[in-house]
Amino acid sequence: MACSVPCSVLGSARFRATAFVLALASLSFNAMQAQAARCSPSGLEGAPPARQKQVREFQQRVEAGPIYKELLPRLGEPTRCGAKLSGENIALSYAFRNEAHLDASISPGIEYSEQHAQFRGLDGERALALLKQSERDSFGQDGCGIDWNRPESESKGEYSSSRAVVFRSSSCNCQARILYRGKSVVGLALSSSC
Repeated sequence: MACSVPCSVLGSARFRATAFVLALASLSFNAMQAQAARCSPSGLEGAPPARQKQVREFQQRVEAGPIYKELLPRLGEPTRCGAKLSGENIALSYAFRNEAHLDASISPGIEYSEQHAQFRGLDGERALALLKQSERDSFGQDGCGIDWNRPESESKGEYSSSRAVVFRSSSCNCQARILYRGKSVVGLALSSSC
């Protein structure tokens, strides 16, 4: 076959085009796998379509949030997840390997929301940064008024090695907690009823 341009250039261009198409196909396949791997909460059987839509929207907000995003690379996809509906309340629970979990709930009528995660591997500085990010993610740039400069310490029983460092808001019933066992961070919580 005669080439109007050197065949080596044409072959190189064909190779790059083929490699590009294969790369796109691979990305598309990986995106489909990631979508399929997403956790579909159990506990929604028989719920009306409008309620299922509310659960999916809440699930998307939780999974786009800083705490879930911190858990995912550390622990991989959830091993299971569930949803519980009670009136207008929605509660989601995610279980991860190493006994880690994330629980999130909302009650729109009383403007209540909470996220609580238990897992190991954070230091206090990273835990505090995650809670600050979560406050901004949930309530906008100004947050819900948590005073990060006035932590309170709460012990979890007279003989227990567990304690919580609590940050509160003075203008709204909003608080963040870092849970410790000994010197290790074992959990985070952010709750609000504004």
